[in-house]
Amino acid sequence: MNMEAQHTSTEPLENINAFGGIPVMTFKSIDLINGLPGFEHLHEFILAELEGYAPFCALRSVKEPDISMLVIDAKLLAIWKDIDLPPRELQILGVDKTADSEQFVILKVNQGTQEFTANIKAPIVFNPESGAANQVILDNASLSVEHPLNNELA
Repeated sequence: MNMEAQHTSTEPLENINAFGGIPVMTFKSIDLINGLPGFEHLHEFILAELEGYAPFCALRSVKEPDISMLVIDAKLLAIWKDIDLPPRELQILGVDKTADSEQFVILKVNQGTQEFTANIKAPIVFNPESGAANQVILDNASLSVEHPLNNELA
């Protein structure tokens, strides 16, 4: 992942903890146009690389820092190589093709098995040029909101 610091906050980088107090290496400011389900009122987030936990990143609300979720670059998932995003969704973000955007999937830990699952049905698509992002629900029945990571990382 090409994560360049786009530090626009007045908070010093060394004081930013993105996920459970883990220090941040670099971060990008993003504007989630429609928020996220359950958090529609929140639009300003940071996407932070977590020190010592690559390839995991955190998506943290600027307004409500306790709202934070673990994400991973979708391109790291073997299943993702065959995914094309709908042109209308890319147009909303001001990008021409999937390759011009970055995509992240939200991770969840299964409490029973303690294994990670990824929501590949609804990735967060990010325009690195403008900072605009949106969660896109893909119309593909084979994609799951709880896709097991097991040996999935490419």
